[in-house]
Amino acid sequence: MSSIEGALIHLVPILSLVESQKMSVKEPMAAAGSDNEKFVEQLLETPMEDSDPDVVLVDYEENDPENPLNWLPMQKWLIVFAISWMGFVSVFSTMTITPTAPQILQEFHSHSALDRTLLVTIWELGEGIGPFFIAPLSERFGRLPVFHIGNLLALCCLIACALSVNIPMLIAFRFLTGCFLSILTLGPAIVGDLFQMEQTGLSMTLVMGTQMIADFISPVAGAYIAQDLGWRWSIWLATIVLGFFSLFLLVVLRETYAVVILRRKAERLQEENADDKKYRSKHQARVDASTMLESAMKPMQILAQSPILMLTTSYMATKYALLSLILATLTETMESTYPAVFSRGSIGLTFLSLAIGNTIALIFYSLTSDRYMIHQRKKKGDSFKPESRLVHLLLAAIILPLGFLIYGWALAFHVQYIVPLIGTCVAAFSLALSSIPVETYVVDVYKIHAV
Repeated sequence: MSSIEGALIHLVPILSLVESQKMSVKEPMAAAGSDNEKFVEQLLETPMEDSDPDVVLVDYEENDPENPLNWLPMQKWLIVFAISWMGFVSVFSTMTITPTAPQILQEFHSHSALDRTLLVTIWELGEGIGPFFIAPLSERFGRLPVFHIGNLLALCCLIACALSVNIPMLIAFRFLTGCFLSILTLGPAIVGDLFQMEQTGLSMTLVMGTQMIADFISPVAGAYIAQDLGWRWSIWLATIVLGFFSLFLLVVLRETYAVVILRRKAERLQEENADDKKYRSKHQARVDASTMLESAMKPMQILAQSPILMLTTSYMATKYALLSLILATLTETMESTYPAVFSRGSIGLTFLSLAIGNTIALIFYSLTSDRYMIHQRKKKGDSFKPESRLVHLLLAAIILPLGFLIYGWALAFHVQYIVPLIGTCVAAFSLALSSIPVETYVVDVYKIHAV
């Protein structure tokens, strides 16, 4: 469930202690003047020694071809396309098992409600924990190696899931699969590397939207696959597809992280020049063990002193908890409430209501976000702030209670089955409409530090 990638962790920037000689308290690190960003700016400042005349700071030049912002549009959109479909496949590989939980419990002779819940939701716990390790690793080694290694380890865990001999083994490897597939948290950060703030609306919609749609398309496929071939084949098929797209990413992806690109550029200049100058990236990061630990702990420190992040992450955590409740109970609830309507295979079709709501929200956001941001930039000029993006969040929060009210009321009074599905559709619309602007806001504000 890509967008449910640790609601607290995913939306909070994982920050490293990046040193910059040119940074000062008066120079904001992002295009925002709010107290939140000023706090982060001051927290991260660790100036390099600028008294050494032999040190040459390496930065992007004007129209530098190494700067991802200057890459050809075709190249940038190919990367966005690859990440988007990789997200779809990754979510597909973990969500196809959702409607097969009763079948799995029957095979392993379990009647535990806890087992049923963990089979569906445990991978989300993994996706919440994974970014604590993925973020500092990506800041040290770059987006590319972390992405590829995460894919490989996720593939190994999926194979173990398909070969599981008992429920604890299956739950354990689903947890690990979630940990490694939390590399998808790098997707929004890569978009931020490739595009200017006013151009991220459509690209972020593709990256996040395909994952959200996969959340609800996957159970449909999983239900029919399990009905004809068994639940293990729903995992085997996902493993095959994930493996194919992992190879595709090996060909398409390039490193986009400015810290790594400039470090490599500085190393290259050091080798090419025979003078006594010391070439260093303008982002001179410490790489000892303490920095990795501090990078992992920094989000909680930022969260505690950032009111906007406190509010948005609390809302997102609550929202994803409610969505997880729907995902964990929708199959059993619809089967028991409308037994004459749904079979073991067709029960997966109920998740299409969630997919439809997501799709409508994605289309709406992609058509309005960048246009609204450009309008705000022209209107407010230098006083423009990325917080303007969160207007979609306010609209989504108003719609969310309506969706859950319709869903709960229809089930309680056994109203015709299309009514609770309309409720889940409305709820899914709200969930998607709130997720993307929050993700985009973090990328806009924290730039290279957003993961």
